[in-house]
Amino acid sequence: MSQFDEVIPRLGTNSEKWDGAKDLFGRDGIIPMWVADMDFRAPKPVLDAFKKRVDHGVFGYTHSTSELVEAIVNWNKIRHDFDINPDAIIFNEAVVPSISLVIRALTEKGDKILMHSPIYPPFFKVTGDELNRKVVLSPLRYENNRFEIDFADMEKKLETGDIKLFLLCNPQNPGGRVWSSEELSQIAELCARYKVPILSDEIHADLVMQPRIHTPIAKVKEDYKNQIITLMAPTKTFNLAALKVSYIISDNPEYREKLIACKNYVHSGGINEFGQVALHAAYNEGAEWLDELRSYIYENYQYVKNELALHCPDIGVAELEATYLMWLDARAVPKEEDALYQDIIDAGCGVQMGSGFGEAGTGFIRLNIACPRETLKKGISCLIQGVLK
Repeated sequence: MSQFDEVIPRLGTNSEKWDGAKDLFGRDGIIPMWVADMDFRAPKPVLDAFKKRVDHGVFGYTHSTSELVEAIVNWNKIRHDFDINPDAIIFNEAVVPSISLVIRALTEKGDKILMHSPIYPPFFKVTGDELNRKVVLSPLRYENNRFEIDFADMEKKLETGDIKLFLLCNPQNPGGRVWSSEELSQIAELCARYKVPILSDEIHADLVMQPRIHTPIAKVKEDYKNQIITLMAPTKTFNLAALKVSYIISDNPEYREKLIACKNYVHSGGINEFGQVALHAAYNEGAEWLDELRSYIYENYQYVKNELALHCPDIGVAELEATYLMWLDARAVPKEEDALYQDIIDAGCGVQMGSGFGEAGTGFIRLNIACPRETLKKGISCLIQGVLK
């Protein structure tokens, strides 16, 4: 039995995923397979580190240590062959606040920001709704159950759009694509040609399925490295989202100065003490747990794919290259998206519909499969009932 087979009750723990499901879906008894957190206990080394810190009993002000920076540098070198200059690291809360920080520091109201679509919904919210920048979309093509970049469209937008920043999702959310080094090189070449900085959200870097590998875009074009800002975190990897711990990587001293000034302006601190404890323990002792997790998630993916092929052949399944989020193509199902969504909810499964990830996602479903097999089977049974209703 895998450690990930354990069903850990989460109702009554202030869980957005579980306790918030009734408000979101309008009924009790939902099996939530929507928001991106896992139903697995964090690695034992992390829990042991928490206990040790709690037993100390004093929780005064803290500062980031050289050991924390060293853990980041070592982890990324070992896992991604990514050499990070320790001076390039800036600690911040979560990745979405870091996106906001970079946009506020490097662009002005009304500036145009380019991104692919479909894409993680907060990209739209933080860029357009909250910071009053203009979102310019370059839709991805969905071909042979995977997303492809339309480089001709992307160049057209860069050439004619007066773009001030390109916001990349690497690996891609919601489609789970692992962009190849060749694709990333082409992105970097285009942005360099039109002098557009790149902000790359790489929070899912550690959740790449073998034999694929994650390539940080900052690795692929050395002469443009100073114009690339990378965002990373242990939170998705080790199920630590509530701790709000992430870091920004920028080799550009001018950018770092602007980012720090912007943080200081709003009196934003670094990361909290338990975030530091978790990062240090996870990066130093969590590799074995992560490798088992990735295998378990891929087995979950194969189970869902087989069940859908057997019972719902109209549902297409994107190849899971990264993340624990499946992307399902429901465009052949003879229902409007709203009706399909309601039928799935009525059957007892809570999902996210693709239109929430942009117009290019209409007709798709995003499904979180980071749960014990027992929970997964119940949830997929409900999903199938809803589709077939």
